Amino acid sequence: MKKQIGILIDSSCTYDSTFIKENNIEIIPLAFSDSQNKTYDDDNSSINRDELMRRLDNHESFKTSAAPIGKLITKVESMLTNYEKIIFLPISHGLSSMYAQSLIVKQEFPDNFFPVRSLSGAAANEFVLRDIAQNVHKNMDVQSIIDIAEKQFNRISTYFSCEDLSGMSSGGRVTKTIMKVINILKLKPIIQLDNKNQYGGIGKNYQSVIKKIIKSIKNDFDNKLLPENILNIYIYYTAYEDIKKDTIINLLSEGFMFPKEKIVIRDLPNIVLIHTHRGSYGVSLETNIEHKIKKYDD
Repeated sequence: MKKQIGILIDSSCTYDSTFIKENNIEIIPLAFSDSQNKTYDDDNSSINRDELMRRLDNHESFKTSAAPIGKLITKVESMLTNYEKIIFLPISHGLSSMYAQSLIVKQEFPDNFFPVRSLSGAAANEFVLRDIAQNVHKNMDVQSIIDIAEKQFNRISTYFSCEDLSGMSSGGRVTKTIMKVINILKLKPIIQLDNKNQYGGIGKNYQSVIKKIIKSIKNDFDNKLLPENILNIYIYYTAYEDIKKDTIINLLSEGFMFPKEKIVIRDLPNIVLIHTHRGSYGVSLETNIEHKIKKYDD
């Protein structure tokens, strides 16, 4: 007998592997290609993380892309042998064509396949994924689950920064003008990951960047954010020295009056690592109140 609802995510989402297994969540890998146009699935199989890091450190360039429609269709068809309906949580529609691809696939399965219009990725999507799974277990109807998931992004704020800007520049994630100023003054960018990569300022070093991120998050909530409003703080990073990681944790704990032991650390997804390289880090904060509504160009 088929189960009522299955959950599918793409590989931009951070997650706890035990949670994924316990909730039978399936993953479709995004894709990336190297300078020789060889394509890899973002599944840590066709190319593992160590090899990817080595090649990035060697200044090799990669391009990212959505999973091909054919692979997504095949995945959906496979899941529909076990589930009546499928909820799909992709990376933000402003960062990738994955959501647009999923809308095409929905035309093939209009009554069985339901994409979430995501506004973020990485740890932010993990927050949303957790609640989707909980609501599935509550036997909530599909549309209600989708509505709750899409509104949840209004309670999440995500920022990141990086030491190496070459990937951000080559991928068009930071404008040439901003790059020129940052390189001349040897500053670090602050990027708001909220629907699209939005320029969020600059800092002299990682300490000043984190302090500015804390200030920006508080401003996102009109400075009405209290400790009791904060549900989770996640840090995701890659190849970052422990002393820097500990400093980031301490600054976040002090800035939000949030217990250090409750701050969760996640590895940066490969699909993000390709653009941010070694020494990148991000912060996702989940609350029980909504931040200021931002306007976007779809």
